[in-house]
Amino acid sequence: MWKNKNKPDFGLLSDLKVVSASSSLAGPFIATIFGEYGADVVWVENADMPDFTRGTPNWQCEGERRNCRNIALKLRHPMGREALLKLIEDADIFIESSKGGQFDKLDMSDEVLWERNPKLVIGHVSGFGQTGIPDYVKRPSFDAIGQAFSGYMNENRNPMTPPYAVGQFASDYTTALYTAIALLAAWHHARETGEGESIDATQYEYMMRTSIYSIDWFTNHRTFPTAGEQNVNAGWGTYECKDGYIFCCFNGSGVMKRGNELLGLPYGDDVFPEGSATWSIEKPCGQIFLKALEEWLADRTVEEAEQIMLEHNIPVSRINTWADVEADPHVQAREDIVEWESVKGTKIRAVAPLPKMKNNPGKVWAPCPAFGQHNEEILDELGFTPEEIATMYEEGAIRNDPDLTLSR
Repeated sequence: MWKNKNKPDFGLLSDLKVVSASSSLAGPFIATIFGEYGADVVWVENADMPDFTRGTPNWQCEGERRNCRNIALKLRHPMGREALLKLIEDADIFIESSKGGQFDKLDMSDEVLWERNPKLVIGHVSGFGQTGIPDYVKRPSFDAIGQAFSGYMNENRNPMTPPYAVGQFASDYTTALYTAIALLAAWHHARETGEGESIDATQYEYMMRTSIYSIDWFTNHRTFPTAGEQNVNAGWGTYECKDGYIFCCFNGSGVMKRGNELLGLPYGDDVFPEGSATWSIEKPCGQIFLKALEEWLADRTVEEAEQIMLEHNIPVSRINTWADVEADPHVQAREDIVEWESVKGTKIRAVAPLPKMKNNPGKVWAPCPAFGQHNEEILDELGFTPEEIATMYEEGAIRNDPDLTLSR
C-alpha cells in the first residue's frame, strides 16, 4: 500500500489518494487543489516526453505541480503499465488528460482499471470528450480551443479587435474546478456504495455552461452585447477617469437609487421608476444615467471616484495590476501570497491555497518535483524489488533527471 510518509497530516482530504497522469494545466490543477487540501498525490509523468510546462518561460509548473510526488513512467512498456496499475489499486481518484480514447489504446480502459479497483473514480479531461463524432474526439485541444469552439470566445470581442481568449487560461481553470467538484461527488458515492465512476470532463462543454447568456440563445436565439461592448445596463463596465479606468457595477434597486442620488439625478419618476434594478441603455433612463456617470467620472481621479462611490455603497473597483494587488493591505492581511522553496532552493511566491478553511486550512508543503524524483520511493512502496527497479531504468520503463525542473 503506497503512502507518502513525508507528507504532513493536514486538511479536509488527508485520507484521499490521487494519481494524476495529466499534463498542461487543467488536469494538474485538479490534483494541485486536492494536494492543497491534504490529499496524497502522485504525478505520473511520461518518461518519453516530460511535461512541456517545464520548459515554458513562466513558472506554471512550479505553481500547479506543488504538493505532489513524481514518477516518470513509460506506459507503453509492460513494467511501466504494471506500475501504474499497481498505483491504481490503492488510489481513490485517477486523472488523465490525453485526447479521447488514448488510455483505451494503452489497454487501460475504465473497465481494465475497475478490474484492479472497483471503487476507483476516473477523471478523463480532454478538449472534446470521450464519445461523440470520432474525428472530434481525436482533436487536440488547449485552453483557447475550448474557448473558441464553445462560443465563449465570441462573447469576448469589442469593435476594435477580433474575438480573443480570456486570459489567463480561463478554460483550463474552469475545467479543473468543475471536474474537481464532480470527482469529489463521485468519491463520496464510491465510499457509500463501493461503485466507481468515470467522468468525461470536456473543456468546450464547461465553457458553454459558464456563459450566462447561452440560455438566451438556445431558448430564444437572442444575443447580448459582447464583453468588450457597452453592457445593456447603464453603469456596468469600464469607465474612464482623469488618470485611468475604473470598473463599476450598478445593479439592484438600492444601488440604482444611491447612484442617482450621487449623480444628482431624479428618482421615482416616470423616467427613473422606483424599485427598478437597472437602467437599460435602450431607454431614456439609461442614456441619461450613462451621460451623467461619464461626466462625473471624467472630473475625478480613480482613487477619488472609488472612495466616493464606496462611501455610497456602490460596487466599484480600480483595475489593479499585479503590483497593485501585491501591495494592497487587504491582500496582505489575508495572507493571500505564500512563499516556499523549489527543489533547487529558489524562492517561489504565489497565491495561497484557496478557499481559506477555519478549522482545516490548506497549505503548500512541497514544491514541484523534479522529473522522476520519487521513482524509487514510490516503486518500493508498490512492492518492486531493487533489481526490478534497476531493470526498469535499463529498459526505459522509468526515467529520472534531477536537473529537469523549472527552477532557475
